[in-house]
Formats: sequence, structure tokens, C-alpha cells
Amino acid sequence: MFRNILENIKDIEVFPVIALILFFTSFMAIIYHLIRMDKRHIRHMEELPLEKNYTKSNNGGKVHV
Repeated sequence: MFRNILENIKDIEVFPVIALILFFTSFMAIIYHLIRMDKRHIRHMEELPLEKNYTKSNNGGKVHV
């Protein structure tokens, strides 16, 4: 049933190509963003939970004191 429906759609071959291009583009954008990210910010975020003045607030959110 689904095969018959998909075979009758005109130019359906292009959809997998579009999906692959979108996936690859978004993946490369994330990799580019990670490479270009400030190293000091990454180091700060790595050490944030280990700092002694990092406590949990009453409402469940994290607070940096």
C-alpha cells in the first residue's frame, strides 16, 4: 500500500537528497560552532560544577554565588 503511494508521487527521489543535505549542513554548522567557541568559556563551563561557591537554589535552579 505505502509502496504504491510513494511510487505515484512525482519526483520523490529528491526528498532523500534534500534530507541528507539538511542533515550534513546542520552537522557541519554545529562542528564549526564548537571549533570557533571561546576556549575560556569552555574551561569556565567545565569547572563550574566543581567550584565551592556553586550551590543549588531553593527553586531547583543553579545559582553561582
